[in-house]
Amino acid sequence: MTATTATRTLFKLRAARLSAFALALCSCALVLCAAQALARVGGGGRQDAKKDESLLTQAGTLSIVQIGEESDLKMELRLNGKKVQAIEGDMYAGFKAHFRDLEMGEVIVMWVSEGGTACPAQFRIIRVEGTGKVSVTDEFGDCGDSPTITLQLLPDEQIALRFQGYYHLNDEQEPGFQKPPPTTWVYKKGVLKELKAAPPVKRRGK
Repeated sequence: MTATTATRTLFKLRAARLSAFALALCSCALVLCAAQALARVGGGGRQDAKKDESLLTQAGTLSIVQIGEESDLKMELRLNGKKVQAIEGDMYAGFKAHFRDLEMGEVIVMWVSEGGTACPAQFRIIRVEGTGKVSVTDEFGDCGDSPTITLQLLPDEQIALRFQGYYHLNDEQEPGFQKPPPTTWVYKKGVLKELKAAPPVKRRGK
């Protein structure tokens, strides 16, 4: 093989590698764009807390508004300035995730916190249908502020929040301490349910 032929072969190999790399980057970009178009996932916790927070839905602006002083522990969830539900007893609140263009409407995951470290966060699911019908679930969670949130489209739409099992680090020093098990909550067709863990399989003795 001559030097010229070897050089051409080397250039072709490099070009092929660059093309494959560019294709992989384009594929990743498409996946990220599709995910971002479907949902907005934000932070959660006091470090992200604001006095007022809002997001835009197809029915209008959904907002969390502080009422009075921060120490009053009173807020309101509003749609286009109209009260949807009172939020009382919590110092902070915010939006964690926003799923658009679902068959069941738009679904927003909201977090609330009393402040402190005893229970950093609890959650509620907000559903906005059509031009302004809003429904809100009761609070749920295990006090952890970083659940894994996933959307399943088939066979039916459902949103799942998986909590790892919240505990304080100093709890590990307690005699007989056992880490709390993970828990999962599923929101489907307007109904929120906690998935119960399957009981352990009993093995027969030999």
